[in-house]
Amino acid sequence: MFMLLFFSLLLPWHLSLAKPLETCIQIADKTKLATQKFFGSDFPYWYNIGVAHSETKCRFIVSKDGHGSVGYFQLTPKFLDPILRPYFPKYTENHIDHFYAFAYYLRSLYYTPLWIMYQRYNGGDLVLKECKRAKSLQWEDCKAQCRRKNVCVWFDGSTCKQYRNACDINYSYSKHVYQYGQYYRAGKDKINFGFDL
Repeated sequence: MFMLLFFSLLLPWHLSLAKPLETCIQIADKTKLATQKFFGSDFPYWYNIGVAHSETKCRFIVSKDGHGSVGYFQLTPKFLDPILRPYFPKYTENHIDHFYAFAYYLRSLYYTPLWIMYQRYNGGDLVLKECKRAKSLQWEDCKAQCRRKNVCVWFDGSTCKQYRNACDINYSYSKHVYQYGQYYRAGKDKINFGFDL
């Protein structure tokens, strides 16, 4: 009982230590510029910074996800090259094309509430089927309809080192984007994200 009380008092203090990352602050202007180009000035661009925070802690990296995802936003040339390369030839480099390619692709997934759009970015259109089965656009209702398998999240060569359930990954993704987006908030949401934490 004492330990439970101790951790319940410690948790709010620990959460208050969370803060914006300097690496994310450094890409905020480019993220805002690209977001406004494809979504307009009313779109809460800070959630797109939340994507980069969630994906890479706002570092330009090549992932070990087995697909060669690249950059701040982990764009995957294996799937996206035909869509993005003609318009943004340097999107796989640390170049403004990377920001524009991300915003352009995300715009193709646009959906409200926004949590659905971000889950589509992370895990494809399965979330739409889950919400349809739930007859709801509420996060909890859609998650209750999720039936996905375990997926490899960390490859070492050709060997999988770690598996996670795809429902857990995808349904935690939108929450992370929302939470991290709060660190970079620069106004009020004019478009519904779909939940408050």
